Amino acid sequence: MKIEADLVIFNGNIITMDPQKPNASAMAVKSYKVLAVGEEDAVIDLVPDAKRVIDLGGKTVVPGFIDSHTHLTSSGVKEAHIKLNEAKSIDEALQKIREELHRYSNEEWILGYGWDESEWPIKRYIDGKDLDNVSMTQPIMVTRVDGHLAAVNMIGLKKLGIPLNQEGVQKDKKGKPTGILKDIEEVWEKVRPSPEKIQKGVKAGNKIANGLGITTAVDNASSGTLKYIREVETMDKLTTRMIVNFPVEQIDHLIALGMTSGMGSPLVKIGGVKIFTDGSIGAMTAAVSRGYKTDPKNKGMLLFSKAKYSKIVRKAVENNIQTVTHAIGDEAIEMVITTFEDIEDKSILRDQRHRIEHAELINEYQIRRAVSLGLILSMQPNFVGRWQHEGGLYDSRLDEETVRGMNMFRVALDNGARLCFGSDGMPYGPLYGIWSATTHPNERVKLTVEEALRCYTMESAYSVFQESTLGSLTVGKRADFVVLSENILEIPPDRIKDVDIDMTVVGGIVEYSAAKL
Repeated sequence: MKIEADLVIFNGNIITMDPQKPNASAMAVKSYKVLAVGEEDAVIDLVPDAKRVIDLGGKTVVPGFIDSHTHLTSSGVKEAHIKLNEAKSIDEALQKIREELHRYSNEEWILGYGWDESEWPIKRYIDGKDLDNVSMTQPIMVTRVDGHLAAVNMIGLKKLGIPLNQEGVQKDKKGKPTGILKDIEEVWEKVRPSPEKIQKGVKAGNKIANGLGITTAVDNASSGTLKYIREVETMDKLTTRMIVNFPVEQIDHLIALGMTSGMGSPLVKIGGVKIFTDGSIGAMTAAVSRGYKTDPKNKGMLLFSKAKYSKIVRKAVENNIQTVTHAIGDEAIEMVITTFEDIEDKSILRDQRHRIEHAELINEYQIRRAVSLGLILSMQPNFVGRWQHEGGLYDSRLDEETVRGMNMFRVALDNGARLCFGSDGMPYGPLYGIWSATTHPNERVKLTVEEALRCYTMESAYSVFQESTLGSLTVGKRADFVVLSENILEIPPDRIKDVDIDMTVVGGIVEYSAAKL
């Protein structure tokens, strides 16, 4: 029987990530799903007619990338504010803020995002005095790239109205606040955008994803964000699949509503509950056993006691809700693993797919224990390309032995771990992440290109309960795919980050196209 397809692509090199049929040259799509995939003659014989036909001209197709750790809506919202990610020095960052002052009314918060002092000649944080020199009359807050540290000027600090005697409020030798705030969640809630701005942020975040080949994003969203994502979906304006992780504070609401991980529509699904157990290496708040190079007595901070964390985990396990736990330092990771080891009935843990986010300082012993519990390692390979090099952030914060044992991708896979990849938006871009994982400075832990690609496709799909519908170009699965300018399996790994995304297709619909095909 001859079938008409919505879309047919041919004359390409299709890497399916399906072990039963790893390569193909043509594919047909109907009703948002893969209808047929194989050699051109076989596909065209089955599907002689299509509403749209694309000649790939020999280009490479891979399954749509699944970024398993994003703040996509937040990133979209930030598009409307001051971008400091490309500032080459503290002076350049401050000048960028000055140039944008005119965009804000007198009492409106001036917000900037993405600065990274580890890449500056003078490697120090922006502080309140710096921002006072920009303006003493308008409140200013600029957030570091990792989102765990913010700097505010003095009028901004006063407007926040937070207790100044709490942990995380940095003070000088005289006991006065410096304007540097570390891991105080309340701070970001004080500058929460309006509903209209969040809705615009959803759309803007989707466009960021589309241009980078991300067809599904796991959004670690703030409270209430699901509402705005759903609104955009009902407008038929959602162009990226969204898996929404909820702040742990909302766990009781999820339970009361009977909501569990994996529920939802083809475009928007419930993820897990996001729990922070420590801070970041950049802010020197990740909980590390060996302390920080410049301040050995500082071993970071645990944001939860084990008793409180255990109570949350047990509640999630009893109600079939996935936990998504931020744990960067080895001390935080140890607390997560021992908490799951303490659970009496471990038989259901593997099916619930609990995740450790980041796991930058996980060691081999911890990996083996995590594997035995069915815990998924959700890691960010782009951190390696950005910070794990001579003179980089890791070198400036941690001793040589600690740095050498970070981001243990190969060790994780060799010990049977389920390893999914995401970006945390630092920076976004799966190709950048694949480049990072395959050019890791530690030969012992670097991956092959195919392994890294799998972590961004099938493994990420598994981490969000979607391996039966996403992650490979298999008949019956969603037709999410990306057209690349070159075959990343055949070029040297150090060139992968420069490969172009020529097209991004979500459910058979072209959501991004850099050139006509």
